[in-house]
Amino acid sequence: MTAFNFFKKKNKIIWVKLPQPDDSFAFFETIKSKSEKFWAETLPDKDIYGFQIQQDTKWLQGLSDTAIQEFEKHAGFSFPSALRNFYKTMNGLTKPGINIYGNDGTPAVFRSVFYSYPDDLKLIQDQIEWIYEATSVKREDIESLKEISRIFPVYQHRFMLIDIPGNPILSMYGDDIIYYAENLSKLLAKEIFSGAIYNISDFESPPQLEPEIKFWMDDK
Repeated sequence: MTAFNFFKKKNKIIWVKLPQPDDSFAFFETIKSKSEKFWAETLPDKDIYGFQIQQDTKWLQGLSDTAIQEFEKHAGFSFPSALRNFYKTMNGLTKPGINIYGNDGTPAVFRSVFYSYPDDLKLIQDQIEWIYEATSVKREDIESLKEISRIFPVYQHRFMLIDIPGNPILSMYGDDIIYYAENLSKLLAKEIFSGAIYNISDFESPPQLEPEIKFWMDDK
């Protein structure tokens, strides 16, 4: 379950205006700056079950070109420009996400929500293997059957489709798979600033514009 936060100060929503979601380095720089201000003003919602961002969380420094090339070797493919721009700008968070289980008395647990390199490399690989196992496919099958896009987790169980133009995002929880966002820029805005984006129309995609996604969106 995804926790949605609202940018509030003194019980009033502070609207955030974002640039056009184009997966550019400049867009991610803006997201980095505005989200850190957002997290400085918010606390985890006490009624939420699911991982949330802790107050005063910041982004870790982005990766160098050399580090990204090493990351790509571990992933087994070259990153599309959106993913490369994202990791050049930021590389995970200074604090893990927290799940307070709606304050029902369950002890809080912590884990990464935006994955960083190299610290979360095993977690990234485990997330991918989990989806392959749940959908009864093997890595070698995906590599040989070019019509099936490779996948990469960016945020919790939100996966980027590496081989689909525009690199849309799917929510993939085992074999429970749904279309989630048109691109990485819209995913970040949706997850970080949900309910507080002033120019929300720039981040909405009509259903008829959803891309054709073979295999992953087929009935299993």
